[in-house]
Amino acid sequence: MSVDPFGLSENGVLGAGDINPEQIFSDSYAEFSTVSAMMESFSTAVIIQVAMDEELAPFLAATSEAFPSFSEGVAEFHPRYLKVGKERVPVLMVRSKIGLVNAASAATEALSYVNSCLGYISAGTAGGLASSINVGDIVVGNDYTYTDADATAFGYKRGQLPGMPESYDAVSALWAEAAEQAVNSLEARRGEQWAVYAGRMLAGNSFVTAHNVADTREAFPTALSTDMETTAIAQVCSNYRVPFIGVRCVSDLCGPAADQDFHMSIDIVAPRSARYALQCAAELWTGTELPDLQLDFS
Repeated sequence: MSVDPFGLSENGVLGAGDINPEQIFSDSYAEFSTVSAMMESFSTAVIIQVAMDEELAPFLAATSEAFPSFSEGVAEFHPRYLKVGKERVPVLMVRSKIGLVNAASAATEALSYVNSCLGYISAGTAGGLASSINVGDIVVGNDYTYTDADATAFGYKRGQLPGMPESYDAVSALWAEAAEQAVNSLEARRGEQWAVYAGRMLAGNSFVTAHNVADTREAFPTALSTDMETTAIAQVCSNYRVPFIGVRCVSDLCGPAADQDFHMSIDIVAPRSARYALQCAAELWTGTELPDLQLDFS
């Protein structure tokens, strides 16, 4: 809980009268009470994590506030309700900022608030890696590994961290079913506008661009996409035995062909990822195949 205990003045220097113990206690207690109440009613919530504010915005537009938002470190946490018929699906939205460490620390923190998490989703944008992928396509993960982890000199597979699994692929049967139902529910909306792929997703600390895409494709010939968070979240969820799935929309191509569009605005791809992620969350929570939720992102 990010309450400044010292009440520093604007220039960061502690001056006479800057500390107000009553205000510090009041602010701390209010935030503690909010988090405690949220933890009690969100114990089995679905957690959805994104990296950027632009990826978070459509989720906030399509859901309603359950409890006030709060922050821890650089991460933001937004307890929300997704309305599905007469039900309200509890969804803890997490905005981690970009990168593996930010993603892993935010995921660990989020799981401390949702102690019986029903399922975890990594959402937002991704780079398209497979030559068949186009911008605007949806990638639903079923296997996750690291783009730039290389301990092959010690007998490990490319992408594998020493002492850890070769990849993180424990998609629960419930998640697999929910994802399939979500894709089916949104099929009419999709039409011919974009494709949906299921398969391996990568994440690393380096961008994959035209100069290194050939090596990445050679090392991971079945990989569909790459980003800078998903595998780290998958690893945290594996450590805590929480069902996990990645649902991302391709905004850029890592190595586009001459006739391919290589970029699509985040204003298009972020709501598209949010639509599929929230449909997955609703399918998982209700345990039934639902129609298109007709979400409003305005």
